[in-house]
Amino acid sequence: MKKTLFTLAAVLLLCAGCDRVRQYLGKAKDKDQTKDIAVQPKDEQQAGLQFIHLAYNSPDSMVSISADVPTTVGTPLADSIMKYVGENFEAFTTIYNESHDARQAFRYTGEGIHTQMLSEIAEQKADIEPQDLEGMEWMFNWSYENELTQEYDCQRYVTYVNVGDNYTGGAHGFHWVNGTTFDKETGKRIGKEILKNTDSQAFRTLFQRELLKYFTETDSDEGANNTLSDYLLIDINDLQISNMRITDRNFVFQYQPYEISYYAAGLPVVILTFEQMKPYLTTEGLRLIGMEQEQVSTH
Repeated sequence: MKKTLFTLAAVLLLCAGCDRVRQYLGKAKDKDQTKDIAVQPKDEQQAGLQFIHLAYNSPDSMVSISADVPTTVGTPLADSIMKYVGENFEAFTTIYNESHDARQAFRYTGEGIHTQMLSEIAEQKADIEPQDLEGMEWMFNWSYENELTQEYDCQRYVTYVNVGDNYTGGAHGFHWVNGTTFDKETGKRIGKEILKNTDSQAFRTLFQRELLKYFTETDSDEGANNTLSDYLLIDINDLQISNMRITDRNFVFQYQPYEISYYAAGLPVVILTFEQMKPYLTTEGLRLIGMEQEQVSTH
């Protein structure tokens, strides 16, 4: 049985969560506290649901994964969140559907990822002459980190954020941050359907201005005179709204490395306050952020 579960878990590799990205989000991590395998329960009540925080850390610190997972299913919100967790940890869903034990499924998922990475490292080393391996060991300091946690929770919605990093050799790894907001009443994911008039010149001006702020504030060179186009890999007219999530008072539009700019630009993000977004929200959008009674005119 365990061998079967290990095989299922080892099939899938997903990318996510490193120190560099955590620092970007303002999250500190002490690696000395995450060297041992652990599945840590952290019960939380949310809209009548019970949640646990599951975590796995390989003994060699190569693999570190964690997720906030509902302990029961059967409600729209719980089922929607569980589906989302499964999209980020496909092996977990496969094993959980067989064992119905979330802690065991998460442990086997982490162990499977770890086993797969060690196997791939061994295969790559086998293709290299022993004398050529000298000085190349740094290329095999692989790492895989994936965090899927609740970023914000209020009466109307709950927001998850996925933080990640995966290094499998080369000049640098791949890292990302993205998030999803769920409507607590319906369990549905909240997306661009709550936005309106985002193709207007007023919104595009606002959005591009805030995106330019990100680049100029993170530019190590003197970029005060640069335009937004100077930082983009795409035509500015092709710039589209990317991954969106809602926090306590902001709408966060997140881009990934190479999505619109160079790797050195990091993770471009546009953060617009509720006040800035009010003219561009539908009635449903206003309800979600608690502004449904306010009369807002679109500019």
